[in-house]
Amino acid sequence: MRELINDYRDIERPRNVGLVSFSHGINEFYGLVIPPIIPLLVTDLEITYAAAGLLLTVFYAMYSIFQLPAGMIADRIGKKRLLVWGLVGMAIGLFVASTAQNYEMLLLAKVLMGISGSTYHPAGMAMISDSESSETEGKAMGVFGLGGQIGVASAPIIIGGIAAIADWRTALLAAAVVGIVFTVVFQFLYRTPPTVATDGGTGTESSEPHDNSTDRTDDLDDSDGDSNSNVPHESVRIDEAGSIALRLQTQFKRALRFELTVGLVLVSLVTLLVSLQIRSIQTFATGFVADGIGQTTSMANGVFFVMLAASAVSSIWVGSLADRFDRGRLGALAAITTSLLLLSTILVVAVQGALVDWLVTGTLIVVFGLLGLAVYGCTPIKNALISEYATTEASGSIFGVTQTASSAGSAAGPAIFGYIATEFSIAVAFPMIAVVGGIIAIGFYSLSHQTG
Repeated sequence: MRELINDYRDIERPRNVGLVSFSHGINEFYGLVIPPIIPLLVTDLEITYAAAGLLLTVFYAMYSIFQLPAGMIADRIGKKRLLVWGLVGMAIGLFVASTAQNYEMLLLAKVLMGISGSTYHPAGMAMISDSESSETEGKAMGVFGLGGQIGVASAPIIIGGIAAIADWRTALLAAAVVGIVFTVVFQFLYRTPPTVATDGGTGTESSEPHDNSTDRTDDLDDSDGDSNSNVPHESVRIDEAGSIALRLQTQFKRALRFELTVGLVLVSLVTLLVSLQIRSIQTFATGFVADGIGQTTSMANGVFFVMLAASAVSSIWVGSLADRFDRGRLGALAAITTSLLLLSTILVVAVQGALVDWLVTGTLIVVFGLLGLAVYGCTPIKNALISEYATTEASGSIFGVTQTASSAGSAAGPAIFGYIATEFSIAVAFPMIAVVGGIIAIGFYSLSHQTG
């Protein structure tokens, strides 16, 4: 443990990393404020569980749609500015939700929160990448992930606790106030690191990168204007079409500020699958333990908490490992381990009837604890891999692309495995998530060759 703490002392800008990581916790906390109070909403607003679930669907849909535009905006107006306004927008959305007297107002609040929350990851992850060097990015991403996991684990306890003592509106209002207070602190304490300008001086993230490129499509159009006089008309039309295509391609590249390489496509696909896998496990872990194995709901939630606690340890521990070992191979190892642990739950289902209760409980705690270490270990590794492609002037756009993929995976996973659970059973659906882990392992191993 002491060695691990010493490793994190090497982070170049610990205050910035700490602030961004804490804001990550706030963001993830805000994303999970509804599930702990769904039973109260069903009773108070007289809505169905399907309507309550739609609140989360709308939130993640907005989150996914607006992340890429948010990343592109971050590179233009400044990542700190966008992150701050995003946190303020989510807090305002929570305030609206806390005053909602009907379902429609609550749905509108979740739309606002989803749009505002979409700004966080492209800006926040880019700020971590911009602050640290390649030698410390893994450690910094580990701290970043730890902040998010603390936020995830805190939401049910804090929101559920306040709602039990007072009511759900008070719980949401308290969360909004905490977010606003932290945002003010963040605004005053975070310092944007300087970047090296192309002329040899220093600038900040808000400085526009110098562009030495010329518009070659204009040269194509303007040069040798008389040389086409004897060319057949059809050939001229083909040349014009090619010129238009080249101009559009050039403008698209300038808008994104990065080149779409094979490695970037691969890491985006891995990001999508990692999020799909994690969200599926989060969604169905409690149901699997309760309905698939026959444990009580309290026991199922206890096992789920063990997995979340292990995920927090994994995030910071594996982040450090990502700076020491080949990231692609390390990610493949984490993904394969995840798949094996998911498959092992088939054995737990098969033998649980022959075991005494305490042995079943102990087995579940061990399996889900190791599962938390493995599956959440994939996250800081893939984040560190993304950082390898993220230049300072384009990091917001790149993280916008990858986080859009992440949100798409988060939305798809529960739907896919929920359908399998409905058609077959939760005892079948949960172990089948192992298939995703196998594909992730292939993706990580391919990235090892891309970046190595």
